[in-house]
Amino acid sequence: MSGQRLPRHRRVQPEVRPPMKLTERDVEIISAVNDYRALLGSQLEALFFTSRSTCQYRLSRLFQHEFLERHFLTVVSGGPGSSPTVYTLGKRGAQVLIDTLGYEQSALRLPKKAGFAWGFLEHLLKINDVRLAVTLACRANGWELETWWDEPIFRSNPDHVTLTDKRGTSRQKPVLPDGYFCLTVPHGKARFFLEVDRGTELHSAFKPQVQVYEAYTASGQYQARYQAKSLRVLIVTTTPRRLTNLKAVTKKAGGDRKYWFTTFAQLTPETVLTTPIWQSLEGNTLYPLIAPIA
Repeated sequence: MSGQRLPRHRRVQPEVRPPMKLTERDVEIISAVNDYRALLGSQLEALFFTSRSTCQYRLSRLFQHEFLERHFLTVVSGGPGSSPTVYTLGKRGAQVLIDTLGYEQSALRLPKKAGFAWGFLEHLLKINDVRLAVTLACRANGWELETWWDEPIFRSNPDHVTLTDKRGTSRQKPVLPDGYFCLTVPHGKARFFLEVDRGTELHSAFKPQVQVYEAYTASGQYQARYQAKSLRVLIVTTTPRRLTNLKAVTKKAGGDRKYWFTTFAQLTPETVLTTPIWQSLEGNTLYPLIAPIA
């Protein structure tokens, strides 16, 4: 099929696939897809390419040669041809990570045969939007994204806190943020928990999560696990109105100045760290996450 456009939704037979030599960038792409669990083609373009056509060409070959898998989000208004493409790890990609980068089997994130629950996938892609923005912002500023832990890492080794309800019943609750990341910046290290809110639940449902964070930091477990005292909890949500409601819930649940809020519309690689887009509980003043050095 040399010179012909490869089909978007299916693989061609092995004997007619175009020749391909795996490059160092290809291995980095496969590693990123595994680490993020799922990435849109547009997200991979932002991470690795300066040209959309080059990105599409390379991702097509990684799919056709079974290094990556492809999935399609439904877009009713645009029709099937405009459905965004989601990439996950393929079987040959998993073997590359083992052979080339020394990954253990437990570190591989092959998608389950049953596929994705779309609500889960949409939530994951929103988390990855934030992670991507932070990654690119660090790259642009020459700072280090030292650590990024996602929810599966916490589920594999969770901390627990004890919460007591109005009836006096105590329950153990796991500490499961959507993400944790640590940056090395000119001021030193900055540590954050991330909560991504897509506005699909009653805003009051956020109260238990705040209570978990408050119990976690008050108990000393956070300080012991991360060997640090500083922490900001970042909440990224859908609209200014939703943001205001979540701030009210957080304050009522005993939250303090460690909670910072913004919306998806404000958050980009150019703004996430150094532009005043974040509100604390103490008013509507906007702050950058990383303040400039005076």
